[in-house]
Amino acid sequence: MNTSDPHPHRLILRGVAPLLACLKHHPKALREVVATAAFAPHLAEHDATFAELGVKTRVVGPLELAQTAEGPCADVCALTMRPEPGLARIADFTEWRESKESIVIADGVSDPADLAAIARGMAAFGLKRLLLSGGTEKLAYDAAAWHLARGAMEQLRLMRAAALGGLLKLVENRCCVVALSPDMGRKIDLAVPVRVPGRHLALLIPGGRLDPDLQPRVEHCYRFPGLVGQPPLSLAEVAPLALAWFASTPQPRADGFLSRKRARHAKDKGSNPAS
Repeated sequence: MNTSDPHPHRLILRGVAPLLACLKHHPKALREVVATAAFAPHLAEHDATFAELGVKTRVVGPLELAQTAEGPCADVCALTMRPEPGLARIADFTEWRESKESIVIADGVSDPADLAAIARGMAAFGLKRLLLSGGTEKLAYDAAAWHLARGAMEQLRLMRAAALGGLLKLVENRCCVVALSPDMGRKIDLAVPVRVPGRHLALLIPGGRLDPDLQPRVEHCYRFPGLVGQPPLSLAEVAPLALAWFASTPQPRADGFLSRKRARHAKDKGSNPAS
């Protein structure tokens, strides 16, 4: 592969962690694996899998490996043909609701490092669904985002939304959207977003200011952590904090009540059968 290759789906994964993540989550994306002679024995256990998938493997010297990887690489790299993320449908939101999966929406993110930070935070806290708006989906083919994510992008299920505002309007009865903002909303550590019975949460992370067209679709808005008037954190710094908070929100009961709400009701006179 060379830098003049016009195909936007071709990516290079440097290092064994991204390679193994790709082999686990997106095996059909692999096209070729290139390793040094010293590292090749560490991949022997996967040789049968590579052969079954039709993945070409090559053993090369350090210089050729660096040239193939188009950057610093000391052990192994993989050439991939990334499949295009599919369009999110209304039915997907119903499926995610029934499986109790929360989703993350990246809107207007333009820096590969920011998308990589979101991916690492999602992978660290067990979130799997990443929806990319029309202004962010081009980063799905940015090699820098995949390299900086250190294998986390391979663990996510990417979807895209050409018209995010319209999609969120259509699914508002299935999804409760929580947004982050650098300059508006409540502090992220002062409240837990309220879950609505029969719906699930989506965390909207904007690349900058929250799009005014999306504000009517947002039910809860929280500003980036930090003190007002002090230098704000960058999106890459905010993402893991926000995703940790988001992933720890309580799951709703089958009847739609939160555990904390149930506890409050239990204190009411006559509400506790054991009292």
